[in-house]
Amino acid sequence: MDSQKRKKNYYSGHHNYQKKRKQYNLEPGIKGFFCTCNFREKDCVREVYSVLSEYADNLYGIEQTELCTRASDETASTEQSETENGNEKISQEEEDSVDISEALKKEVAELKAESQKPVNLRRFQVVDTGVKSVVFIRTTIPNPLELVSTIIKELYETKKQRTRYLMRLLPVEIVCKAYMDDIKLKANTLFEKYFAQEPKTFAIIFNRHSNNSIKRGELIEDLGDIIAKKNPGNKADLKNPELAVVVEVIRGVCLLSIAPSYYKYKKYNLLEICGVRESDKKESANAASPEPMHSKPEEESTETEESKSDKPVELPVDV
Repeated sequence: MDSQKRKKNYYSGHHNYQKKRKQYNLEPGIKGFFCTCNFREKDCVREVYSVLSEYADNLYGIEQTELCTRASDETASTEQSETENGNEKISQEEEDSVDISEALKKEVAELKAESQKPVNLRRFQVVDTGVKSVVFIRTTIPNPLELVSTIIKELYETKKQRTRYLMRLLPVEIVCKAYMDDIKLKANTLFEKYFAQEPKTFAIIFNRHSNNSIKRGELIEDLGDIIAKKNPGNKADLKNPELAVVVEVIRGVCLLSIAPSYYKYKKYNLLEICGVRESDKKESANAASPEPMHSKPEEESTETEESKSDKPVELPVDV
């Protein structure tokens, strides 16, 4: 009887978890960070949260939720000290116990404060992409490129490996529906910011995941035409472009990114920037998942599309 009750409660809780998780989906109108990982998505999310939060705190200051939590902790600590001044001195063992208890209370308070904060106000929030080994982090930061550039440049200079499961980290400024008309409309606005002033060399990188409706050649040609109209001096350079326009189509949505020095920074692959060998990455991936490498069609199709995007015939020669 008890076993059946526990089983019923388990499935009920699991259903509620899945229902709650579906509230955070990748949808048009948001911005954030496109991430890829070697199978272990939960570990990837943990790493990307850690890296983004650390650098964001340095660039923009500590998030308001954290400030409120710290202020509350300091107040509670002061009140506790005043109360303990009139009491007898407790033993070292009791002090250690109190420290552990306070640390746990602090962690619980931070998690509670973050969970109660509306999703659209959180600095970073993972959303479901529906594709294996592809993670998207939604953000309230106005300029994701600024944050990613800071991370990429520091890793390139120091070669200090910060992640094990997080591989590519791309800033995403536009998320729209995966229809050509919508993509061209949003791209036109985005390109005004990067291609309308000084002439730039560029390349258009196209990858897709669980989507066959967008035609690669048509998209590259249309986006190339838009860039050319912004400034006649803009020229295609597939080997060493100043700016790469990275288009990631994930199921029914399209992500648009602008990535300076794309090939210099190893396609924004954090492991390759730090000099991690290909054999090391494969060993890490094999150890991270019992599944064989060929069981991941999305990643294979991504690599195929990237390699195709280097072909000069896909971009107009007069752009």
